[in-house]
Amino acid sequence: MSSTRFLVGLIGMALIVMAVTLFLIKAGVIASPSFLAVTLLVMMVSTALIFLFLERTHPRQPLDFVRNFMLTVVLKIVLSGFYVFVFLRLDPAAANANVSFFIVNYFLFTAYEVTWFAIKKNAE
Repeated sequence: MSSTRFLVGLIGMALIVMAVTLFLIKAGVIASPSFLAVTLLVMMVSTALIFLFLERTHPRQPLDFVRNFMLTVVLKIVLSGFYVFVFLRLDPAAANANVSFFIVNYFLFTAYEVTWFAIKKNAE
């Protein structure tokens, strides 16, 4: 039940981000990132995988969860750096729009994940 609610919320958040981004592009407020859909998909899938990994690990001690969470943070940072490097090499002309969109999404999706676990762990 908890996993389903998280994933539905994640998809809903991704749809809202896409709608707001497309509105801002149409209004001429921001430049269109060439990797808009891919970046949104990468952030959504990585957040879902991290959530499912952390949700399925049954810590024997409270520090086990912290250790696993820190592992996912490091992996996410390293893999995000690689992803940014790839799209910068593929489309250097749209670097500002792509990096800005990526950073905003990174913070939004990470905040969603951290907030979910903070609320869950505080309720336990």
